[in-house]
Amino acid sequence: MGIPVPEFKVLLYGPSLHPSGIRARARFEGDSLAVTAHKGFFLVPPHLINLRTGGFDGRQWLITWAAQEGTYSAMLQSEEALEAFIQLAPEEIGRQFRQTHKSQLLTGRRVIIGLIVLALLVLLILGLFQVNADRLSLWAVSHINQEQEEKLGDLIYAQMRPSLKVLETGVTPAAVRAIGKRLTAESNYHYQFHVVVDPRINAYALPGGHIVVYTGLINAASSAGEAAGVLAHEISHVEKRHALRNMVHALGLRAILGVALGNYSGGVWGNLAEHLGSLNYSRELESEADMEGLETLHRAGIAANGMETFFAKMTQWENATTHLLSRHPAGDERLAALRAAIARQPIEAGPPLQIDWEQIKSDLCDSAQNQPDCSV
Repeated sequence: MGIPVPEFKVLLYGPSLHPSGIRARARFEGDSLAVTAHKGFFLVPPHLINLRTGGFDGRQWLITWAAQEGTYSAMLQSEEALEAFIQLAPEEIGRQFRQTHKSQLLTGRRVIIGLIVLALLVLLILGLFQVNADRLSLWAVSHINQEQEEKLGDLIYAQMRPSLKVLETGVTPAAVRAIGKRLTAESNYHYQFHVVVDPRINAYALPGGHIVVYTGLINAASSAGEAAGVLAHEISHVEKRHALRNMVHALGLRAILGVALGNYSGGVWGNLAEHLGSLNYSRELESEADMEGLETLHRAGIAANGMETFFAKMTQWENATTHLLSRHPAGDERLAALRAAIARQPIEAGPPLQIDWEQIKSDLCDSAQNQPDCSV
């Protein structure tokens, strides 16, 4: 009885074999590789044998050879099989293996070093962004022109539109648009005013000039002047680019990179509408919008007392849950500053707003499209 030849397990791939490979046994007969499988026997001369690595970590060793019907590969399935191959391989094949193995180690080290450097670079960039987030946001905003800002606002509104029940026609949206048109007559932005059927007391501005007003706020306002005060405040957030600054800040590094690359496509700025919930203005921006809102009312010839009375209501709602307060926190200090600014403002009111606000609210409540509860 002859001495059995040591073998090692492989997974065999090749023409007409199953795509996932078949189990086989391999051994060396002299310098040739002998592979035995249930579908055949292969004896591969040494000059046809090649070694290469595969897999994510490069640790899958493949013995390949060319045959008349195509290329075959035998994958060493375990560390034991790899060790057996190393011990049993003829000198020439062993030398080829050692060269390949050395190259693999060098490549693996380079990959690891590259990944470490990349990770450190990412951490550095993130760290710099966290430290300089406000400064970088202001830089990005300064490099977004008005046309790009308006396109971003259009993109956000398009993302929001399917989830909103918008009143397109009727006396209520017409009244809001009329007030908005008077307030923005001297603006370079192309404003669009939208009335959304929603009982919550809310209004907000999007970058570039989209102003959204909920029917709940219209019902909460006692006059067209109060509605004008709210609109003037929201318009100020657009004019001073507060909405754009907050949006860029909320998106963070993605927005900075988008601006740096000059990319304003939906891919870079996708899902902007999801970030609206985080647009809570700082006290500084709110105070600036208050003062700018007063100037907007003054330029339009609209008395500022409506802004004051609605703001006073907001301070009374401080303990109530309103979306307007979550975005624009009220307070006695802001109300006092607003009243002081109004007292300093010259009284030069223009034509009064010819809008019967009680009729607007009545028509809104009678509308079948609106929510049933119109009380505040």
